[in-house]
Amino acid sequence: MSTAIANLWIPDIWVRGVNEKAATLPSLISSPVVVRNKEYDTIASGGGVSANVPYFRDITDQDDAPQVENTQPTRQQITSGKMVAPILNREYALDCTALAAQVTQILNSAPMSPIEVIVSQLAMNRQKRRQKVMVAILRGIFGFVNGPGGAGVMSAARNDIFLEAGATPPASQMISANCVIDTITMLGELAPSTLGGGILMHSTVRASLIKQDQTQFEHYSLQSGTVLSGPSPATNQSFIEMYKGYRVYVSDTLVRNGVTNGKVFDTYIFMAGVFAMGEKPQAPQTVDVASLSYWMDTQHNNEEIYDRTRFVLHPNGLRWIGTPAGQSASNAELATPGNWALDLQTASRVGIVCIRSNG
Repeated sequence: MSTAIANLWIPDIWVRGVNEKAATLPSLISSPVVVRNKEYDTIASGGGVSANVPYFRDITDQDDAPQVENTQPTRQQITSGKMVAPILNREYALDCTALAAQVTQILNSAPMSPIEVIVSQLAMNRQKRRQKVMVAILRGIFGFVNGPGGAGVMSAARNDIFLEAGATPPASQMISANCVIDTITMLGELAPSTLGGGILMHSTVRASLIKQDQTQFEHYSLQSGTVLSGPSPATNQSFIEMYKGYRVYVSDTLVRNGVTNGKVFDTYIFMAGVFAMGEKPQAPQTVDVASLSYWMDTQHNNEEIYDRTRFVLHPNGLRWIGTPAGQSASNAELATPGNWALDLQTASRVGIVCIRSNG
């Protein structure tokens, strides 16, 4: 008699195992760019499709004044703002055929138990799905679908060097070290605060930066703070890919076709903690909106796992103003520029910049 998933299914352990694995997998979602916030956990556990997130506006730019004897100084005010975050309900179903293929593939190359394989695959899949949500939000707030110089609530923090006819782009339409520096400078005096954050790019853009990693005297990658810098593999330490002090993250979703020809790539640079995230705790063996549940059809020898999540993933200083067609916003709706508004005084205060290039 073969071992079924049901023989290995201990709901509480699976929920805890997937959550812990997802929290430690190296990805943008588990990076310093995204901060897990208990307030957002509470929001995700509540009702509705969006929630208000009040905050105090920055007063660090307010000026002082010369002291005048027997005269009351002008009193400054601390004002408040209101972000609006969409609450997302998502579901992912996995059947035994897919599980069998993954278990067979991985067990042939590594000594992992079926339960370890399934937990690892579910956690990795959840991380990738979350990152796609994050990319959709970034594209919405920066107006990625619009042409060069087009609208978007974060367009003032966007560097457009591309053309919609970029099949054979010149160097000026390609990403470069100077372009990255120019883009970070759009944050003004907040630019240094991006160090410790991260940079998200397409694999083609990453390749372009590596190809530029040449000088007459020494490879940039042998210097500190450039592409492919990090601890030496000879020391048996983890090798972390960096570019100018930013941890590099790669996603091949960061591209679209040009209106005429060629490709348009989006690259993002973040301050640490610029996204806040919260989740409703999953309940095992239920059909709750947030649950990791299992079902078995004994007549057909078919087993299925459902990963249902309810979460909030929201960028600093933005307001969701869209109305979802369904029970929560889809990735397409999150990527629609008209569904977002800026609540901070300027886009430079948010802490994210974008480069749009032809490669």
